[in-house]
Amino acid sequence: MCPFKNKIDKTEYSKNYKIEQRRIAINYYSNGKMCCECCGEKQYKFLAIDHINGGGRKHVLSIKNPNIAFWLIKNKFPKGFRILCHNCNIGRNLNNGICPHKVK
Repeated sequence: MCPFKNKIDKTEYSKNYKIEQRRIAINYYSNGKMCCECCGEKQYKFLAIDHINGGGRKHVLSIKNPNIAFWLIKNKFPKGFRILCHNCNIGRNLNNGICPHKVK
């Protein structure tokens, strides 16, 4: 028997579950600071889980699950990840691995 009264309840549960997983992963990889490792951005919605050595897209495709937070929790928070804001994360990709904040 389904524990949800209707499809909306199930959708809402799934959404909240994903949000909670993301919060747990960001909290873990930021050592409880909940901010960008590079620039210190604290707006939660701007934060991203970054693959330190690159290869994030390839990794997400290989695990066949776009919810990287779920994978991180399931695999007991492996090394090789950190928290960056989306600007620092994308900026590194466009600048040979160096965040624009670090360029003089």
